[in-house]
Amino acid sequence: MRPEKTIIVEHIQNILEESGNFLLVSYMGMSVKKQEEFKGLLREKNALFQVHKNKLIKKAAEGKGYASLTDIDLGGGTGIVYGEGEPSEWAKVVKEFAKENEEVAFKAAFVEGEVLDAGRAVSVAEMPTKDEARALLLSALMSGPQQLVGILNTSVSGLATVIKNYTEKQES
Repeated sequence: MRPEKTIIVEHIQNILEESGNFLLVSYMGMSVKKQEEFKGLLREKNALFQVHKNKLIKKAAEGKGYASLTDIDLGGGTGIVYGEGEPSEWAKVVKEFAKENEEVAFKAAFVEGEVLDAGRAVSVAEMPTKDEARALLLSALMSGPQQLVGILNTSVSGLATVIKNYTEKQES
């Protein structure tokens, strides 16, 4: 491989390793203006978008934890979405942007140590962020005790009403 391509492959490996999670998306046919808009939306979620040749992305994947990317047909232009924060937030941006820009679509993803094909990569956009998941879990844990207190309050007040009615009946 030519020295300049080796440098690019190392660069791709560095960004993928540092991020730990990434999305591969198609972008072919998207205007420069739309690409800039897309990049701006991703920056709001602490993510970046870089375009690289498919062969170099696959070469960068060889021998890494995401080596099975070499088996996925990337075809056409591929952009890498990576950064800090939650990959589900980046995926939501991609999914929303794709609704009005047919050039954008998921090709693959690497999330939490697992390579996902295009179909499963879309599901990343449906995942809650860690904060959302914590809130859901806390809500589920809190609903049980709250319901129990409600039942006990209802039972005690109901029992008091029954006793009151019984004593009033006995007195009459």
